[in-house]
Amino acid sequence: MANWGRLYLVRHGHVDYFDAEHRPINPKFAALSAQGRQQIQLLAEQMQDLPLDGIYSSSLLRAEQTATILAAERDLPIQKIADFCEIRSGRLRDIQLDQAEILIKYAYAAADHQLEQFMQGEHWQAFQDRVLTALQQILIQHPAQQILIAAHDAVNRVIINWVYGQTEHHFYVQEQHYGCLNIIDYLVQDQQLLQKRLQLQNYTPYNILKINQQHSAMDEIYRMYQQANGFQELKI
Repeated sequence: MANWGRLYLVRHGHVDYFDAEHRPINPKFAALSAQGRQQIQLLAEQMQDLPLDGIYSSSLLRAEQTATILAAERDLPIQKIADFCEIRSGRLRDIQLDQAEILIKYAYAAADHQLEQFMQGEHWQAFQDRVLTALQQILIQHPAQQILIAAHDAVNRVIINWVYGQTEHHFYVQEQHYGCLNIIDYLVQDQQLLQKRLQLQNYTPYNILKINQQHSAMDEIYRMYQQANGFQELKI
């Protein structure tokens, strides 16, 4: 009988990406808010009895903080993987107002709008390649084990699409709310990743029924962009 491994894939908790004056914060230094820490603490309480053989995070602060909360009282180091960092955007101030709705609000619908880059930043193909290469290396290192990865919105979308066998750069339908948990089972034999399957997607223990969570992740970024540019009526 084949022995499957299990991946617990988590998106970091809530982060304030804009300051009180609606100016964007450098995402390299964006930290979990008090709300974000509470979200991850609630998830940690539900996962506290699960055995883990390895814990990974991206090298960005918000993911490291998420992994640290989830790793509390476990005698395991957190291994930081730069290839799990969030997709890099261009500068919001360089986006023209007449292009903003497509480039920001619908940034994850890249295939629909023929967007090769994410908000005029990193190319989707290069991003997908770096995430999936790092992921598969880690899974092969942990056959029949249980591991945790604390990562980011677009990173998780790429991984979930890969499980579904979809790699056509359309990530809009794979929602990932703050502090969500995904569970992916995988089968490794003879240093080869043979199968994978999704057991749970976008589970948020702080809001199981997704009440008042109809908006996509990029809707909030677009709303704040509109505020920063003096829009009175916000469209999200």
